Amino acid sequence: MRREYDKYHLISVFCAVVDHGSLSKAGSHLGLSTPTVSKTLAQLEQVLGQVLLTRTTRAVSITDAGRLVYQQGQQILNAFTELEDRVAELGTLDRGKLRITFPETLGENVFSQICNDFQKAYPDYSLELIFTPHLLDMIEDDIDIAVRVWATMPDSQFYGLPLFNISPIFVASPEYLDKNGYPASIEALSQQNILLARLNGLKDGWIFDGKYYHFKGNLISNKTSHTRAAAINGNGIAILPSYFCRQAIQSGELIELFPEIKREDNMVGALYKVKRKNSKKIDVFLSYLEARLRESDFMC
Repeated sequence: MRREYDKYHLISVFCAVVDHGSLSKAGSHLGLSTPTVSKTLAQLEQVLGQVLLTRTTRAVSITDAGRLVYQQGQQILNAFTELEDRVAELGTLDRGKLRITFPETLGENVFSQICNDFQKAYPDYSLELIFTPHLLDMIEDDIDIAVRVWATMPDSQFYGLPLFNISPIFVASPEYLDKNGYPASIEALSQQNILLARLNGLKDGWIFDGKYYHFKGNLISNKTSHTRAAAINGNGIAILPSYFCRQAIQSGELIELFPEIKREDNMVGALYKVKRKNSKKIDVFLSYLEARLRESDFMC
């Protein structure tokens, strides 16, 4: 690699001498001393085995071999300049566009506002956000970052960033509990009306404290927002993702039941195709995402 760099340097100095007509002027242009320019020319002539310039005390003149080297050398230098421009252009494109996919409900309730705030903080970045219940193929669908939910972080050909854990929790409105009583145990839920949110084929059985429980009620919805609204309305006890109930619990619209029990958590994480150090846009977005989740006590 060093030898190839040296050859480029030799050609650039030679072309500068031809362009400026003297070693001293070329040296001034390049920030090199005249002896250094002279030594560089001698090195190039030694590499090529040809005299490229004839030198006098007053001027230099180009030989036929030198003319050929100058013509080809200019093409090499111009091609490299064009390459630099193309790479710089790619850097601008890298900064400007991100295609990100989220699980539909999780994305809308946790990540949507974060993405809006990110664009306000970084207006030069363009986001294409895909909220979907389906798993998109990161290669075929050209996804830069995929936020997903797993029982454990999977082995993958991509890079992974754990973000936070989510748990299924039991919630009910004060109205419902006043009317139907506060269940003393999970087993007592068999006497209650259970509201279920079934997303992406989500089971209606869960493991709590190492035991498997199957619940029944008069509502199964594929929309978590509807199940939460039904719980707030006093229709029953809902089993919902913890992140989806935070605001309603804080406002007193819902009360969490059995907060002490051990739950079967799932992990929310981000997959991305390119190392963060090699993609400024991915690193900037994920750094912002981590900071915001940490501020809101979501981070693992």
